[in-house]
Amino acid sequence: MSESTTQKAYSFVFNTPKNTWICSVHGEVDWTGWVPCWNGCQDGYFDGYEEDPLWYDPGDMECCTVCGGAGGWAVCGECCKNNPDVEW
Repeated sequence: MSESTTQKAYSFVFNTPKNTWICSVHGEVDWTGWVPCWNGCQDGYFDGYEEDPLWYDPGDMECCTVCGGAGGWAVCGECCKNNPDVEW
């Protein structure tokens, strides 16, 4: 007989009224890190002309579909303290 385990979804969101980050594991945290987007975008956008000069004009910027234009993600400092991809 197998037991089913339910894992709680992880979330890390900014609470604007409290002006703090909330981690689903550690609660309110002051220590955050930044994981840059792995799609190779520059601050959340691609220069379309560099990608395909036939379809884009110089200076045409495309929003990154991976990070949604953010350039990366804020992460909980406690949860990700051993992650080598995090910038502190």
